[in-house]
Amino acid sequence: EAILARELERAKAFEAKYKGKVATLDPKAFTAMMRELADYEESSTKPEVYAYLLHSQDTQDHAAGRLLARVREASAERGSHLVFFSLELAQVSDEHAARLYADAESATYQHTVEEARKFRPHQLSEPEERVLTDFSPVGNASWVRLFEELCARIHVGIDGQELTLDQALTLMREPDREVRRKASIAVTEALNGDVRTRGYLFNVILQEKAIDDRLRHFPTWLSSRNLANETSDEAVQALVDEVTSRYDISARYYRVKRQLLNVGELHEWDRYAPVSDMEEFFKNGWIDAPVTSGKAGGAYCMPVTPHHHPYVMMNFTGKLRDALTLAHELGHGLHDRLAVKQHIFDYHPPLTLAETASVFGEALTFDRIMAEEKDPKIRLAMLCSQCEDAFSTVFRQVAFNRYEDAIHTARRGEGELSVEQLGELFQDKLQPMFGDALILTDEHKVWWSYVSHFMHTPGYVYAYAFGNLLALSVYHRYLELGEPFVDDYLEFLAAGGSTRPDELVRRIGMDITDPGFWDAGLKILDGMVTEVERLASTKTPLS
Repeated sequence: EAILARELERAKAFEAKYKGKVATLDPKAFTAMMRELADYEESSTKPEVYAYLLHSQDTQDHAAGRLLARVREASAERGSHLVFFSLELAQVSDEHAARLYADAESATYQHTVEEARKFRPHQLSEPEERVLTDFSPVGNASWVRLFEELCARIHVGIDGQELTLDQALTLMREPDREVRRKASIAVTEALNGDVRTRGYLFNVILQEKAIDDRLRHFPTWLSSRNLANETSDEAVQALVDEVTSRYDISARYYRVKRQLLNVGELHEWDRYAPVSDMEEFFKNGWIDAPVTSGKAGGAYCMPVTPHHHPYVMMNFTGKLRDALTLAHELGHGLHDRLAVKQHIFDYHPPLTLAETASVFGEALTFDRIMAEEKDPKIRLAMLCSQCEDAFSTVFRQVAFNRYEDAIHTARRGEGELSVEQLGELFQDKLQPMFGDALILTDEHKVWWSYVSHFMHTPGYVYAYAFGNLLALSVYHRYLELGEPFVDDYLEFLAAGGSTRPDELVRRIGMDITDPGFWDAGLKILDGMVTEVERLASTKTPLS
């Protein structure tokens, strides 16, 4: 409480000192203001990060939930005193911006100023922004927290055992098809338990997004996310169009997998079926890996500030997939550690770049394991697993994007959507990535209801495809150039969020505005499937 009270007083003092002056400060005073704000952000960020990590460990712990609510309320109270800053920063004129950028010290904040100016057409008045900030603790964040707690409370009954949702989903990678099928049915039953409650929460979040977009004059439901990601609606649409036009890659793979598994028809429980059985973060205790009751599902790397190390949270169940997940999250950690030279406003990369180091690290780890594995059967199994993971982060995430597009559009045009509508749209947008090679059953329709990104960050998911294809292209360039590429790559990561994605990628010799850029990444996936087809042609189908 003492820390929260201190940070509130600092916010009030900052407001008293700079309100009404931000857009006209001379370079020296502007630099002093930004340094003061950076120091404030450094210290005020830590309580909420701590509370969020504590809540992730056990979402059923009332004390942890109460602490998270308290620090979020305190954050909103502080934020109401800082609303003026982003509004005034966006009002910096072209002429004054030029003066700031001509000064060596204030030019450090050019990217921060330009990003703020982009949002000028979408800002409300200060009193309106203050009201929204005051209401934020009981708005979207509360609904998302309730959704997370409902999901963490889900227990799946299988053969007399009560499993967490993450543990049950792990069974979808078991070699025994009956085990997978039973797990899938059990997960569906568990998800159906309070799906109407989660469906209502989803509708509330969808409508809140619609209201916010209308008030801020965003042309589409995705425009605000694209602006924050420092990319355009057109560039994202080009990515989506390119990926959906190559769903044949995914369908080809699952046709091969159907032959390898020697089954007449694949279903959702066969998506991840194995085709064969098969220093810093550790030393300092920055990784929370055990699977425990009440723990949040999935995995993430939580950055804090440039002067405080990140944390990794995951659920390690001992599978190869978990090792690659750890490599993925440590890639995020490396990105965060290398970006420490940036000030806090340029520390975090936009979502479009945030997956580069993680996917690169995962690919590097996979190739190292593959290089040491000589058994062709195991190599095939590993390559299949890698294909499936790549498809999950490219084709599946774009399919998720198509689902989000459908539900946001429908919610705005038709009103509240029923659970049945949410399920039908989910099925309609997911099935095309499999073609006729894998058939999703009616039971799959409820599986939208545990995907937290739909609630947490609407529009987030396409960034996985963007980042994955970008990372594959970056990794391919590393394989081509070898050691000389390493320094450029590390500088790329060290830039954090200080440079627009298109410019940063150009520095390492690639152009994301080139229409053929995404096709290059998709050709890598195409090549992986071709190799699976080659290896599979010499393998006897599983009985």
